[in-house]
Amino acid sequence: MMSAQKKKKIIILLVCMLIFSLSCVFADFFSKHIRNFLIDKFSIIESDDRLLVHFISIGQGDAIAINLPNDEVMLIDTGPQDRAVTLTKYIEQKVLNNSNDDTIDYLILTHADADHIGGALRVLKEFDVENIYVPFLESETQGFLELTSYIKNNNYNILLNLNELNLDEEISIEVFGPFDSTDTNDSCPIIRLEYLEVSFLFTGDISTDIEEILLDENYEAMNSDILKIAHHGSRYSSSLEFLQAVSPEYAVISCGNNSYGHPTDVVINNIIECGANVLRTDLKGNILFSVSVLDQYDILTGDYTVTGLILDYRFLVFVVDIIILIIICLILFKKEKHK
Repeated sequence: MMSAQKKKKIIILLVCMLIFSLSCVFADFFSKHIRNFLIDKFSIIESDDRLLVHFISIGQGDAIAINLPNDEVMLIDTGPQDRAVTLTKYIEQKVLNNSNDDTIDYLILTHADADHIGGALRVLKEFDVENIYVPFLESETQGFLELTSYIKNNNYNILLNLNELNLDEEISIEVFGPFDSTDTNDSCPIIRLEYLEVSFLFTGDISTDIEEILLDENYEAMNSDILKIAHHGSRYSSSLEFLQAVSPEYAVISCGNNSYGHPTDVVINNIIECGANVLRTDLKGNILFSVSVLDQYDILTGDYTVTGLILDYRFLVFVVDIIILIIICLILFKKEKHK
C-alpha cells in the first residue's frame, strides 16, 4: 500500500507538472520583459550584418517585412484590413523584437488593392514610419481614400521614386516600373534586392503582360534566388517563360483561404517545371529567409521569434520546465541510503 509520504510527493509532482504545462500554454501572455530576457539569454545567431526577409502569413494578401543589415526596416505591403492586428503583432514581436524602437524606415505599398494596403492605416498608427511609397495609380475605394488622407494630414515623407532609396551600400536594389497601365495590378513596381550574392524578386500582383515587358527589356536582370510569386498564384501571372528567366531556387506564394482558386494548378506546375521549390504561407505559415556571410541563407517556417535567428521562446520555456521537472523528480524520489 502506498505510504502517505509517497502520495504527498506524487501530488507535489503533479502540481508542478500542471504549473509547468500552464507556463507553456500561456507563454504568449508573458510580459515583454520576460520574453526579452529569454531572447537575450538564448539567442543563437546575432542579427548584425544579416538580411532577414519575412513573408508574413496574413491570409489572402501580401506583407513582406525586411530587416536590412544596417538595422533599418522595410515593409512591402500590409495585407488585408482584417489581418492588420496579426500583422502589427508580428512586426512588433518578430521584426522589431519587442524593442523600444518602433521605427519602420520604408513602407512600400505596391498598389491600391485592399489585400495589399488594408493594414497600412494601422501600421502608420502603431509604428513610427519614416518614408512611404504610395501607388502612383490611385483608387476611389474608401480604404485607399482614408489612407491617403491620413498620410497627407500627418506630413509623412513621400517617396516618388524607389530607385532613390538610400540603402546600405552592401545592399543592391533595382526597381523596374511601375509601367503605364490602367490596371492597378500592373501598376506595381517590381523590386529586386540583393545581398551577399543572394537575390530576391518582389513582383506584387503583375500579370503576364508586364512579365512580357520585363522579359523584353531586362531578361538577364530578372534572375533571382527567391521569387515572390505574383498575384498569389493567379493563372494570369507567372508564365513559364518568366519563371524560367528568373530561375529561382524558391518560389514563395502568399495566399490564404479564397474563392479565386489561388494558387492555381497551372502556376504550381510552371514553378515545378522551372525547377523551383514551392513555399506557401497558407501551408507553411510565416516564411523567413536569413542571409549572412557565414551560411549564405537559412529558411525558417511557421511560428518563431527572431533576433537574428533564435529558438522559439516557447520551446525554451518547455525545455526549462522539463529540466526543472527532472530535478524535482530526483529530489522527491531519490532512494535513501541504507545505514
